[in-house]
Amino acid sequence: MGPSGGNRSEIRRKEYFHCCLLPLLGRWISVFGKIKREVHFPPSLPPLLAQWPGQKRIGSHRFFHRTPRRFLRWLWLGLCLRTRLRKDLRHHEPRRTSRHFESSALNTTQIRDILATHGLRPLRQLGQNFLAEPALATVIAHALPKSTQEPVQEIGPGLGALTRALLTIGHTVEAFEIDQGLISWLRQSLQNEPRFQLIEGDALKTLPHHPPRSLVCGNLPYSISTPLLVQLALRSPPPATVVVTLQKEVADRYAALPRTSDYGAVSVLLQSVFQIEKIRQLPPEVFYPRPQVDSVVLRLNRHHETPTNLEPFYAFVKKGFSQRRKKLKSLLPVNLDRRAEELNPTEWRTLYESTRREI
Repeated sequence: MGPSGGNRSEIRRKEYFHCCLLPLLGRWISVFGKIKREVHFPPSLPPLLAQWPGQKRIGSHRFFHRTPRRFLRWLWLGLCLRTRLRKDLRHHEPRRTSRHFESSALNTTQIRDILATHGLRPLRQLGQNFLAEPALATVIAHALPKSTQEPVQEIGPGLGALTRALLTIGHTVEAFEIDQGLISWLRQSLQNEPRFQLIEGDALKTLPHHPPRSLVCGNLPYSISTPLLVQLALRSPPPATVVVTLQKEVADRYAALPRTSDYGAVSVLLQSVFQIEKIRQLPPEVFYPRPQVDSVVLRLNRHHETPTNLEPFYAFVKKGFSQRRKKLKSLLPVNLDRRAEELNPTEWRTLYESTRREI
């Protein structure tokens, strides 16, 4: 008969104890045969352990060479030294000032603590997903060209992860935020930073009332990404560089090629003004809370020759895409037997200019 239930539980506890403790005693025990010396194992270990190299005698309950008292004495001394060293390092650690932005960047745990302490929560209606990877904030900040001439306009700073990265590399930041709770947090945490200016309100409404800047960045929610980028493209002049983080599906539409389902009027407008480049794809794990989709860091660099009359041109293109399956000659005053999705941005511009001359 096999062992009873109580004996079986006791044997399992002993096996678990020894199997968990053995890897921690690498100085005295050679499980993988790296140290060829005599090692004693208790008889309760599984047969597989007994067959591993370096095991010559089995049957003794003594599983290390040195006595337990001596081992515990050395272990206690090591723990005391480690604790003392940590205290000394903390004592000599320099105080964090406004220049230590990289070291104070936020991770997921810190974001949760800040939200809980200040009674804040991510608002789904605003599409708030805070960047929880400090290294990625630095990557996004470096995607903008270095310029000290004018501020960078940041849309939706959130808890300030990208803001701190921009300030660290020397930028001046104009941040547009609509959430009153986050506005209070940003004013408190960055109150001693003279290169930071916070503008309250909806960026779609407040941005046109401020001087246009050549550098724009932000983590854009789905609800405002297209209206905001269209507004920036129609600005006179458009920004020189725009770096935004948005949903991958939206970024695919902006960079879509002709004769694809994602290609549309917004694709034509943005590609007529900017050269679109996908810098990096971000998984949901780098945000808090986690979104349901992947995100993309997109960089839009303005073309050297920027077209004029963009608002009527965009209205012209939208009318051509209003019914995708119809030929353009039935939608626009043109004699062209092609569909809207078959023309690239340059052909759309040529078609628009020829129509204007005829009118």
